[in-house]
Amino acid sequence: MRRNYDTSFYRNLINKIIAAVEDVAIGIDVMVGFPGEGTNEFNNTVRFLESLPVAYIHIFPYSERPNTAAANIHPKINVKTKKERALFLKKINELKRMQFARRFLGKELFVLVENTKDKKTRLLKGVSQNYLPVLLENCDQSFVNKIVAVRVQKLEEGKLYGKIVS
Repeated sequence: MRRNYDTSFYRNLINKIIAAVEDVAIGIDVMVGFPGEGTNEFNNTVRFLESLPVAYIHIFPYSERPNTAAANIHPKINVKTKKERALFLKKINELKRMQFARRFLGKELFVLVENTKDKKTRLLKGVSQNYLPVLLENCDQSFVNKIVAVRVQKLEEGKLYGKIVS
C-alpha cells in the first residue's frame, strides 16, 4: 500500500503513547483482503496484532475503488476469504478488549452516563474517559449526561459493571 512506515515504527509509536498517557485506550484500524494479501502476509498481520498492547481493533474488508492504484494489483482476494480473515481477527479484537477491560477491575474511572439501558440487565450504560462501556448498578435517570466517578466491580460476559462512588 506504499506506506512510508513499517511494523517497527508502528509498534514504537504505540509504546511511546502508552508510556506518555496513563490508561490510554489505543484502537487501530486493520484492513483485510488487500489485493496480493497471501496467507503469509495475513499470518504476519495476526502475529503483529497479537503482540500489540492495544485496547481494540476495528476490522474492515478491502473494497475495490475504480481508478485507484490498488485496483490494478493482483491477485484479488475473494469475498469468502476476506470474511474468514475478518472473523479470525474479530476473535483477537475480543481478546484485546477483555484484556484491556480487566486492567480496570477495582479501579475508579470517570464515566459519562448515557440515556440508554442494557437490553439484558436494564442497567443504564456509560462510557469511561478511555472508551470503556460500563453498566451502572446504582444509577438512575438523574445522572444522565453527567460525568461521575465509578468503581469498576466486575467483568461478566464481556461487560464491565460499576457503581457510582459517593
